[in-house]
Amino acid sequence: MSIKVLAIINPTSGKGNISNYINEIKTNLIKQDMEVTLKLTKKEYNAKNIIEDYIDEIDLLLVCGGDGTLNEVVTALMEKQIHDLTVAYIPLGTTNDLARTLDIPIKDISVTKRLLQSKAKVIDIGKINNEKYFCYVAAFGVITDVSYKTSQKAKNKYGRLAYYINAIKELIRIPKYKVKISFDDEELEGEFIYGGITNSESIAGFKWFNRNEIDLKDGKFECIFLRKPKKLSGYFRLLEAFKQKDYSWNRDIVYIQTSNIKIEINEKVAWTIDGEYAGDMDKIYIENCNEAIELAICEPSKEKERKTNVKKSHRK
Repeated sequence: MSIKVLAIINPTSGKGNISNYINEIKTNLIKQDMEVTLKLTKKEYNAKNIIEDYIDEIDLLLVCGGDGTLNEVVTALMEKQIHDLTVAYIPLGTTNDLARTLDIPIKDISVTKRLLQSKAKVIDIGKINNEKYFCYVAAFGVITDVSYKTSQKAKNKYGRLAYYINAIKELIRIPKYKVKISFDDEELEGEFIYGGITNSESIAGFKWFNRNEIDLKDGKFECIFLRKPKKLSGYFRLLEAFKQKDYSWNRDIVYIQTSNIKIEINEKVAWTIDGEYAGDMDKIYIENCNEAIELAICEPSKEKERKTNVKKSHRK
């Protein structure tokens, strides 16, 4: 019997030209004896809605889109507590932060020719206040709104440069917030301009960590909080720490690795989840859902991985 595949494609991702390759994608899957259901996302019918309609009928899920599209898919799977469905991901977004961390081929439609030869990578997922989920980052403060405030038109025209242009504008005015952080029976308070809880080496296209520091299935997140420097020289020290990827020596940087963290802010601030606006919140509790989702990766990793095992679905 054929493997039933649901292919979800976001036609606006990246340069917005994925629609030109839809027939090629479908043909490549059919040649592997796959029974294909292909759906394009729309504003009123996003990836989460599509999964809710088709989840009981599929054996493999293929996602073609950016970080936001993947987040919609993961959210649907987490809400339904489905952890045994392999997700193949073709990143088509502008920054593709998670894909770069996982060495997933970017904007490479040819991977659809060899999905069954892919390998599996299990990753942690973040849960926020028991209602929202993220694949690689939840953040507030300076630069975090760059990704969702940058227009799709600008991203299609300029690519990642559009993010950098908006980031420079953000640095002109930097607000600070009074924040209380609780984790692992510890508490600290201070005034911060940024807070990020992540499982990726880069955020919004900016590389924060070295690749060997990031383990996406260790049950912990890397958390960074930046204080607002009192002098101009402090900003240069922040940049130096950022360049070195070493945050241990800078007093304006708090670096934490933890499975659970509670953040309380003196006012409601805008949060971004996987590059998308997630609402204004002043209290947030984040917990790590260890090894919650399995991604199919067509290029071999240096890490030891097991082969993807696509089984017939028994969901009814």
